Amino acid sequence: MSDRIAIQTADLWASAGIAKTLSDELDKPVQAALNTSTTVSTQLTGWSISGGLGQLGTGWAKPLGDLRQRLADTATNLNANASAHEHRDQAVAGGWAVPQQGPK
Repeated sequence: MSDRIAIQTADLWASAGIAKTLSDELDKPVQAALNTSTTVSTQLTGWSISGGLGQLGTGWAKPLGDLRQRLADTATNLNANASAHEHRDQAVAGGWAVPQQGPK
């Protein structure tokens, strides 16, 4: 049995793209929900639900922001990993290159 691990850089690049897209796509709906909860909370001042809506906006802002940042960081790390593997593969391939010989 072999312990060899084959790294497919195309898969790393693709995964990085997916993580970046998720991070980007998460931003607008999250921001809209947080803004709406704050706006509605203000509009419902005096209603029992007002405080809960205000807490929703403030309470979820950091965890959702952290999630978005983690996805962005994951994309950056996957890109760096793919780049490093490609560089290593090129260096190894260059070490095995057969020198060209001139005419005999």
